Amino acid sequence: MDTTVRPVLDNLTETVLQSQNTSSSDDLKTFTSSVPTIPALFKFGYTLGFSVTLVGICANAVVLGVLMKARRQFGSNVNTLIINQSLMDLLACFFVFVHLMFDITGRFVYNRHRSPFADNAVCILLEAAALGGTCMNAGKFGLVIITLERYFKIVHAIAHRKHYRDWMTSAGLVLPWISGLGWVLLPAIGTTKIVNGICLRIAVWPNQAMAAVRVFFFLFRSYEGYCTRRGIVMLERCALRFVM
Repeated sequence: MDTTVRPVLDNLTETVLQSQNTSSSDDLKTFTSSVPTIPALFKFGYTLGFSVTLVGICANAVVLGVLMKARRQFGSNVNTLIINQSLMDLLACFFVFVHLMFDITGRFVYNRHRSPFADNAVCILLEAAALGGTCMNAGKFGLVIITLERYFKIVHAIAHRKHYRDWMTSAGLVLPWISGLGWVLLPAIGTTKIVNGICLRIAVWPNQAMAAVRVFFFLFRSYEGYCTRRGIVMLERCALRFVM
């Protein structure tokens, strides 16, 4: 009786194991086929983006540390402004790096796995690049302030010595951040929404009249970039005049 039952059980066990192995291999093939492949152009873009942001983070961190040490030893208004500038650039690179990490790992998905507050925070601050854009905008404004400070100190040295006050340095520290908040972060909070699982950046306006602000917004950003480049050219000319 035992010799008759054992072959039957062995055959049944082998059949079950074969079916399980077949189903698991089918599931593995289905899983591997469902994993999206990244195009070569996107791979190049991600590689370039990660490389640039990592270099920016490391370089600005080193510059920030050196300037803070120099400021403790010597003290200078210029060092204070450049420390603020390095901090803005460091944070901009960091937030861009975080954006790329979320993008490449597929975290910009809004399917109610997170709380509504977390989804809105990820959409506005990271996918819409409100944090990174705020730091970039503040960095541009900071370059203009440093350029103006250097211009008046080099070209109008006597007037600068007589009229420059400490509160001007404090204003130079705060104004770039106010510019970033006013031109990037606050508009992004009010006009970026999640619609049908898609994060729409600066696209949801209360009415058509307010939507027309976008035209002025982009025109101003273009003009701001032009002024930043002109400011850098002015700084170079002042430096050359100072050397000569």
